[in-house]
Amino acid sequence: MEKQKFKINNKIMIEPDMFYSEAFMGLSASAIRTLLRCLQKRKFGKEKVHGKKRTVYYNDEFIFPYSEAAFLKIGTTQYWKNIITLVERGFLDVIHQGGWYQKNEKEKDYSVYKLSERWKKYGTPSFQRIEKPKVLQADFYVQSNIRKKKTKATSQKRSGHLYESEVDRAKHDIDRLHESEVKGRTLKADRSLVSVI
Repeated sequence: MEKQKFKINNKIMIEPDMFYSEAFMGLSASAIRTLLRCLQKRKFGKEKVHGKKRTVYYNDEFIFPYSEAAFLKIGTTQYWKNIITLVERGFLDVIHQGGWYQKNEKEKDYSVYKLSERWKKYGTPSFQRIEKPKVLQADFYVQSNIRKKKTKATSQKRSGHLYESEVDRAKHDIDRLHESEVKGRTLKADRSLVSVI
């Protein structure tokens, strides 16, 4: 039953320009299979073009979960690399980056894709390069958060003695005197007391 769910009986149509393009020629066999599946997901209809009825493909948004890739015998890591390649070469655009939120087992946050024609300018100066966004939201990245905390802690230590006036100084701050300064002040106070006596 699971396999039947992923069967799509649409014909897979590929434009000659795409087939002969530099962007397509550099794809691996696995990336081509992933792209063909994306093309197979296109909805189509019959419309009059220059007075003749022709098949017209609509560029609607679609999802492509890992479970569907597994059905096509594409491993998780390879599928992830394929999607990155297809985005970077201009075949796909990411409309919504999913994969970080899941309300429950049945309700998952899938990435949403759309076919792109940026591939037509691949390898030229006018090519619009886009990278696939990371799966997690910014606050979820461990390494960057560790760096942020280190920077914050260091900044706080550094800024502890930087006040515009003594009034601005935090109440818990300890008077910053070196040991020698403390001794110097104590001796001076003792001498002044001796002279008074």
